[in-house]
Amino acid sequence: GENVTQRVREVVESAAQSLGDAGKDGQHRLTSLVSAAIDGASTAVQGAAPDHAESTLRQVIDGLGEGLQRTATATKLAVEESAGAGKAYASEDLSGVADDFKAIGQLFVETVEKHSKAALGQASEQVSSLRSHAERTLEGLRPSLDDAVSAAAKDPIGLAGETAQAAANIAREATGSLFGAVGKMLGDAGDRISPPKKD
Repeated sequence: GENVTQRVREVVESAAQSLGDAGKDGQHRLTSLVSAAIDGASTAVQGAAPDHAESTLRQVIDGLGEGLQRTATATKLAVEESAGAGKAYASEDLSGVADDFKAIGQLFVETVEKHSKAALGQASEQVSSLRSHAERTLEGLRPSLDDAVSAAAKDPIGLAGETAQAAANIAREATGSLFGAVGKMLGDAGDRISPPKKD
């Protein structure tokens, strides 16, 4: 596991890129991915030495944090750029992504704790350490999540009712789904949306 963090980040970004092809089934896939990544890592480290298990789970948490931060930033940029071009995404895309990022913000730490307990035992001091690490990761991630939720919650054209839905449907056909744009941005932007390096 020399670069678990990078591999997990890449999985998150790859999942975000594929959401555009998933339609309504793509909603809540990011929250499911967080749970599956922690669950898979927890299962993989069961029976390993506690220090090794904790180190691996920390790297998974870091990878999730980096991938989610980049995805949230790409989401915000995609929505802002569509607004700048006078386009809108379908309301179900916007509400779905807002719900996903809200859920991640609410469930991230609990998900880490639940799966860490399964891997390391209920009373393990490593579980407490991992929970603290998840809380710090979420604290760093929260501004990006909040920005993505805020951007997705805005009506970028300022239209209402049927006119807004018609505009969103036209824009959806013209520009693809929101996560399609996010995926493209993740694939193309590189350093533009990279999280700042930690010292």
